[in-house]
Amino acid sequence: MCEFYAAAGAVCSLSTNCETLLEAARESFLPIEDPLGAVDFSVRFWVDYSNSVLPAWPKPYVRGLNHLVFAGFDSGSSMLADLRTRRVIGRFSPGMAADTAHWKTVIFPMLLTIVGASAGIAELHCACVAKDEEGLLLAGPSGSGKSTLALALSKTGFGFLSDDRTFCSRGNGEVLAWGLPTRLKLRHEAAQWFRELPNLQPTETQEGSPDLWLDPESSLGLKRVRRCRPRAIIFLERQKASEFRLSRVSSAEALKRLNKDLMAELPDAVAKRSGTIDKLVDLPCWLLQYDGYPQAIAQQISQNLARLCLIDDPGNRSMQITPSQGHSDMKHIVDTMPFEGVAGSRGAVSMSESALAEQYQEDPLRRLTPTPYHAALPVMGRTVRLETNSSKILEHIVGLFAPYPGSANGHPDFLWRIVSQSDVQMTPPWPKRSAFSGHGLRFAEFGQRNFLAVDIQAREAIAFLAQSLVEDELGFTSPFLDNLFCMTTGSLGLASLRANCVALGNKGILVFGAHNSGKTTACYIAAKLGLDFHADEGVFAEVEGGRLRVWGGFWPAAFRPETLQFLPELQSCTRPFSYRDFTFHHLSKQQFRATQVQSVSPVCCIFLDRQVSAIPRLSHIDHLELSRLLTDNVLFKDDDRFEKARASVLAVLEALPGYHLAYDSNPAVAATFLRQILSDCDMAEEHSEGRCNKSLLEIRTQMGSSVGGSSQQEPVKI
Repeated sequence: MCEFYAAAGAVCSLSTNCETLLEAARESFLPIEDPLGAVDFSVRFWVDYSNSVLPAWPKPYVRGLNHLVFAGFDSGSSMLADLRTRRVIGRFSPGMAADTAHWKTVIFPMLLTIVGASAGIAELHCACVAKDEEGLLLAGPSGSGKSTLALALSKTGFGFLSDDRTFCSRGNGEVLAWGLPTRLKLRHEAAQWFRELPNLQPTETQEGSPDLWLDPESSLGLKRVRRCRPRAIIFLERQKASEFRLSRVSSAEALKRLNKDLMAELPDAVAKRSGTIDKLVDLPCWLLQYDGYPQAIAQQISQNLARLCLIDDPGNRSMQITPSQGHSDMKHIVDTMPFEGVAGSRGAVSMSESALAEQYQEDPLRRLTPTPYHAALPVMGRTVRLETNSSKILEHIVGLFAPYPGSANGHPDFLWRIVSQSDVQMTPPWPKRSAFSGHGLRFAEFGQRNFLAVDIQAREAIAFLAQSLVEDELGFTSPFLDNLFCMTTGSLGLASLRANCVALGNKGILVFGAHNSGKTTACYIAAKLGLDFHADEGVFAEVEGGRLRVWGGFWPAAFRPETLQFLPELQSCTRPFSYRDFTFHHLSKQQFRATQVQSVSPVCCIFLDRQVSAIPRLSHIDHLELSRLLTDNVLFKDDDRFEKARASVLAVLEALPGYHLAYDSNPAVAATFLRQILSDCDMAEEHSEGRCNKSLLEIRTQMGSSVGGSSQQEPVKI
């Protein structure tokens, strides 16, 4: 399902499999039947109906680097934004999808906060009220009274647009202000100004906060407006004395004040957003220094709204304000001269002034986090640039990839930027993984506050992890780093397969099998018999000059706990690692392979069938079945743009001999067979007796079976 909306003036497309999300979007944005121009940003949200998480929802978590921004709303409910292409993808639980109020007040506003600047939208730290579609922006820091004054003005006949965050965009030569159906937040002391507040129940509460969160329409009876044309900006400053002091503010000073509360953005987004703000500060701008009853302040503003919105009034250098009835003790001062003596010209602000004001901005999303530690990683004949803020991350990853060769020119093929977070408190075990992808974007989250994200087009990946998870070397290697690598391999020209591999010299055998088929144990025993334990549960293949090359993964071999009963020596040389509801014992493969890892050429594919036959049986796999089995064992379903490389790898593999090896429960049987194939293959090559397939034929003949045999052949004991 797909619909279009005007979201704060930008055209947005939303694609989803959930009608409830469309309903929430219709109540948050203005629906568009058929957009005439290009879409400014696109959103694709998928609801996973197998996820049964229910409220209450935690505080959202948002982090990003460069153009990628991740937002986690709960474990299994998250989104990723690519600000370069203005695309957003996300995966959500049905419980969160059904919470329309949460979408209207939290998720959709946060979506606009993230993508707004890249679409030319300026999110201002302002309240906004409007009368007859003419708007008044109330700007100021937290505690300056924006929400209280917006409420007071709304009770004098203004429409309520927003109380803290207002979205502004340009269209048809003018600036429009937009609001979202969020809740009004009032500090607890506001109850002394409005008699109805003590009797109201907040529609939302936050732990440890005494603030009131109220629905402006249902709780307070305010008229809500969605958009207006701003006609003036008033900057609020609370004073200790009861007064109403109004001073003109220059465009440059107004720009400086507005920019101070903006989020830091990349240069392209800054330029788009600055165009909107530069147009805004051409409006009349005022500084209101005040204290006293908000109703009295609101009444003064309402009575003098027309004068406040005059762009220029050269014939009248002063503004006479009559104190409101009942508040004659309030001191009233109006100064039409520009605030702080800045020149009074109200012309357009230059880009240099806008850029200067940008330096005051903060970076709450950590997008400008420095990553000073870096290295060029040699990765299976390629080079990946690693950047991080952690020397521990750098040391660990460099050690994992040190045995591999890099690219000949050393030019990076991909960028990984990984940030260790000291402010995220959690301890192992690693949380459950949730992942999603779309159109070259992909991400995986481990709980709400740990994630990795990959942009295939930009050849860049980012990640944020709790420091305690970084220090868990086994978990950092797998499930984190192996997931990151698999999401990157297509861009590196590699196709992945869920297979083990043992090798002798530059010849190898790909070993496939279902879980508990014994392939890891068989390869381990084969390594003890002299073979190279090249890969466990993951190989990466490429075709170069018509020749197939296979690389093994960098992660350790993983054994099930029951394996230790049959191979007790693993007790002392493996380390247990628990993930979700199962435990593995990890073994480094370094002791069973060469110091420098090279690719190998497969001579055949063996599919293990354990506990099928008391006597070992070898049966040939025809071409069609082999093609199906290989396709079923693709490790990572990659983007369609890499289909050609994957098809080339599978085509070469399908031309190799493929066999089922049925045996009892002892993987040593399979290990002996693997060693015999590679040993005889090596001998055949050494004596120039032809291709390795001839050696395999001889082995099977010695076993009493034929190459064309089937599962119905007479079993022969090894």
